[in-house]
Amino acid sequence: MRDVVTLFFHLIVVVVRLARPGGFRSVVAESVLVRHQLLILNRGRKRAPNLRAADRIISGLCTLFMRPERVPRSAVVLKPSTLLHLHSLLRRRKYRLLFSPKRGRRSGPKGPHQELIDAVIEMKRRNSNWGCPRIAQQIALAFGVEIDKDVVRRILSVHYRPESDAGGPSWLTFLGHTKDSLWSCDLFRCESATLKTHWVLVVMDQFTRRIIGFGIHRGIVDGVALCRMFQRAIRGQSLPKYLSSDHDPLYRFHQWQANLRVLEVTDIKTVPYVPL
Repeated sequence: MRDVVTLFFHLIVVVVRLARPGGFRSVVAESVLVRHQLLILNRGRKRAPNLRAADRIISGLCTLFMRPERVPRSAVVLKPSTLLHLHSLLRRRKYRLLFSPKRGRRSGPKGPHQELIDAVIEMKRRNSNWGCPRIAQQIALAFGVEIDKDVVRRILSVHYRPESDAGGPSWLTFLGHTKDSLWSCDLFRCESATLKTHWVLVVMDQFTRRIIGFGIHRGIVDGVALCRMFQRAIRGQSLPKYLSSDHDPLYRFHQWQANLRVLEVTDIKTVPYVPL
């Protein structure tokens, strides 16, 4: 009688899961994953059977259609860490297919020549207060070579390092003067268990290295979404005088810049690798 009640209870749980959005494919994927693990277990009667390429692909695809909380319960033979590792490999494969150059196409230029790199570095070293647009303009006037300001920025971020005896206060001195009035923010992207992209905005106090908060957004980030993420991250906190950020194009939205002006926060752009 107890087994009948348990079986009836599991039947009700399965029916409820099937009624949810995407429940049918989740139940089917879980059944396929459990059955495939039993086939692996009966293959060689070994304590730790070796996984084939097909086993990894089937197990990884099944985890994509399952809810994250069901993955540890479905791990009969494979460890949950193994299933999560297979999911991580599929995620890397996804971005490799999305952003890697297509095969069969003719490869493009390999980047600027070494002479152009040396000219940009030397011009920046002699004129440390020049920005990337002015350096690109001077290169075009002096050598007749059309170069974009973004190319100059990438060259400086890779090859240029400020001299130690450069004029002006150091970054630590600047932090000491501002103390509690300087925050930093940064954006990064992470993937969920079902390969859904989420953007995360982290805000940190530069002087104390204290995390102020996080703002999370799913999907494409625009100016309104970026302002909403910032408001969630600084909820209940007193605003600083300065906010440091990198040269990410997402910070160029008009809504983001207008939001900082309304909050009376001065935006500071960092140079590459400072602070590290």
